[in-house]
Amino acid sequence: FLFVVAPVAFGLSADPRPTAVRQLVAKEEARVARHIDLEEFNINGIQSMTTKLKNGEKKGGPTNNVIRTRIEEQQPDVLCMQELKTQNPGHLAWLRTHFPHIHLNLSKHKKGYSGVSLMSKEEPEWVATDFSRYCLSEYSDWSHEGRVVIAKFATAIVVTVYTPNSQSALARLPERIQWEQVLRAYMMRLKEEFSVPVVLCGDLNCAVEDIDIHKPKAHRGMPGFSDEERAEMRMMLAGFTDSYRLLHPETVGYTYFSNFAKSRERGVGWRLDYMLVSDADYIKRAEILGEYFGSDHVPILLDI
Repeated sequence: FLFVVAPVAFGLSADPRPTAVRQLVAKEEARVARHIDLEEFNINGIQSMTTKLKNGEKKGGPTNNVIRTRIEEQQPDVLCMQELKTQNPGHLAWLRTHFPHIHLNLSKHKKGYSGVSLMSKEEPEWVATDFSRYCLSEYSDWSHEGRVVIAKFATAIVVTVYTPNSQSALARLPERIQWEQVLRAYMMRLKEEFSVPVVLCGDLNCAVEDIDIHKPKAHRGMPGFSDEERAEMRMMLAGFTDSYRLLHPETVGYTYFSNFAKSRERGVGWRLDYMLVSDADYIKRAEILGEYFGSDHVPILLDI
């Protein structure tokens, strides 16, 4: 007698290719799938930004402001924002005209502090606002400060964060280092588990190289440019690609300008906002959008 057994009947894989081959094929399929346009912006207060126009003038409103203008001009699929500085989700309700799916993580204790959002045209498969997927430890302060939103889409995973500032005299540096270690472990686990591109975007509060800050020698050791923070950032970059620096290796481009001494007019700034990608092959375009005013940061974009 001749018996023909279907592979799936006994729980075997119907795909005879080795796991590594299947993962490579899935990666390539994801790469050539419909591209995603992402934008990130530390807005320094949703209520304040709603009143400002593209040029920074305080003549805006819900129907005409710098955020809406940028959305209409750039047409992102996913928009991430940091420093919402609100406890009221209604302050973002007008954005549903552009993004039917809005996910927030607001500060639970301090009013008018921190807060991040991830908004998309496509509904995510799942969303999280902490690092518990891999049972990673969270620390009491920043776990309640509204600093992370994670969304899994069919063709990408987007993690948006507002990294804690290490503060004057590096008073919060130990907690900042803990944050970096947990975030890095989480990002690497996502990269290992999923075959789609994994993107980390947000205000990472670190100018990693001398090119990323005005007068690096004068700022060395300051919050955001300490040796410890830069070392942690470089460890993240060992597993993820800085999209802007990949495409603009020699360009001086800043995303943060102090509100004092006409810093933006003088071009005196820091590059604190990033789009990091799990694989450089996915990166098609990365830009700093310096034409939008209203915040002490400027928006950045990524096409994958």
